[in-house]
Amino acid sequence: MSGFIIVMILVPALCSLLCWFLLADPLRQVTLALCESGEGAPFWSRVFLLLILATPLLTVLLLAPEHASASLWLDIREILKWALIGVVAQLLVLVLLVWRQVAFSRPKAAGTAIADHAGALQ
Repeated sequence: MSGFIIVMILVPALCSLLCWFLLADPLRQVTLALCESGEGAPFWSRVFLLLILATPLLTVLLLAPEHASASLWLDIREILKWALIGVVAQLLVLVLLVWRQVAFSRPKAAGTAIADHAGALQ
């Protein structure tokens, strides 16, 4: 039983750390680019880190089976499935947050210039 609990914590934690390893630098660059003065970038980097760490773990703790089965490998498979669902969910949230911020921070003049250019081509 204790192996099951350790796996329920380690598998999502490893998935989260892998995501953080892959996304830390690009997220830092995005937050620096989106925060005009740069003062808010450390806050948003930490928020993204907590989101990346917490979502897979919470998904596993809330949705994975509560009791160990006869096979630890089947348990690992089930826990990994829920951890990866949590990873995909947190990536979708990050993409949505960054996309909305980029879309709203674009200057309106650039959008009208693109539309004017497209109209001129026709």
